Amino acid sequence: MKKYTKKSWEKRKKEREGLPEFFKKHIDIIRDQGIRCEECGGRLQGDVSEVAHILPKQKFKSICTSDKNVVYLCGWKSDNNCHSKFDEGTNENVKKMNIFPKITERFRELEEIITEKYNYKLLDRYTHG
Repeated sequence: MKKYTKKSWEKRKKEREGLPEFFKKHIDIIRDQGIRCEECGGRLQGDVSEVAHILPKQKFKSICTSDKNVVYLCGWKSDNNCHSKFDEGTNENVKKMNIFPKITERFRELEEIITEKYNYKLLDRYTHG
């Protein structure tokens, strides 16, 4: 396990502020509404691994707790593990996913509130061209 200095621990704590409540809220939505995986339609269990960030929370702290930055994908407890396919897939493979149209729409909405700088490679992953 990584060891933190007091200063780096405080920084990490501040960066993760709001995430526990954010995940609890979305897990409750999955359980209460019987949400299914938005990619494969598989039944979700209400596990944190089923709350997928469209834009990575580590790189995009300004939107890490935005509800628009979430899709519900089956996680590591499922046979399909669509969350990993999305996170680890190549741009080409992500663009073939059923959720890609929703991803591009959400990216356009998020683009207006992102405060971090990003480059054309990111645009390629989340847009059609």
